[in-house]
Amino acid sequence: MEKIKLIRNQPHQKYFLADGTQVPGGSTISKIGDDPAALIAWAHKLGREGKDYRKVVQEACDVGTLAHFLIEAFLNGFVCDLDDYETELIEKALGCYHKFTDWWEDQHLEKVATEIQLVNEAYRYGGTIDLIAKKQNGDSVLIDFKTSKKISESYWRQCAGYYALWNCNQEEYDDWLVDGPVGVLKVKIGGDRQIQSVAIVRIGKEEEGDFEVVWREDLSKEWFVFQKQVDLYWALQAAKPEPKRKKKA
Repeated sequence: MEKIKLIRNQPHQKYFLADGTQVPGGSTISKIGDDPAALIAWAHKLGREGKDYRKVVQEACDVGTLAHFLIEAFLNGFVCDLDDYETELIEKALGCYHKFTDWWEDQHLEKVATEIQLVNEAYRYGGTIDLIAKKQNGDSVLIDFKTSKKISESYWRQCAGYYALWNCNQEEYDDWLVDGPVGVLKVKIGGDRQIQSVAIVRIGKEEEGDFEVVWREDLSKEWFVFQKQVDLYWALQAAKPEPKRKKKA
């Protein structure tokens, strides 16, 4: 079984249209307009406790990244090389991992593909879908993993964007070429490839029983808002002043 190394502090995934234009990811879009008050209060509280909020955020990101990687390994059958990570972070990530595997083994789902990177040419955004699976009745479902304390509304807007992202690409392909950690895999989906429902699998990083799965079939309201967020993103980009030119010596 192949052993795959998770490289620490990898740059964020970038998405490009066919003409080379770089576009934002669904996660970025879904947060536009969110009220930062709660985040500011949280950072202030940590400061009063003598903690650097940036380090706390980075640790949480590391645990989430590790948990995603372990789940991906479980679903795709490869072994993780986590030599660059501290034991404490690995243990927290393993706690998330075991919560997921316990749930997955009770489901009757078939994995189709993981970590699928796509772009929506019409709406000009991209995204990486955590998991596409298939139910026993043949319905395709989209599953998004979150290692957080709660499911926020921005998560559902992100899922609505991913829902559209997957469905808008289906007409062009009979097969999928999925660039995963073990190379490019040809995935034959078959049946109805359009997404029928979406689930957020929220995996808490601290408490043992902190785990929930919420399914939704109708994300029309979230998709409406997501489209407006895309429009606002590009409007803000267009309104940015042009960079000043350097004076010739």
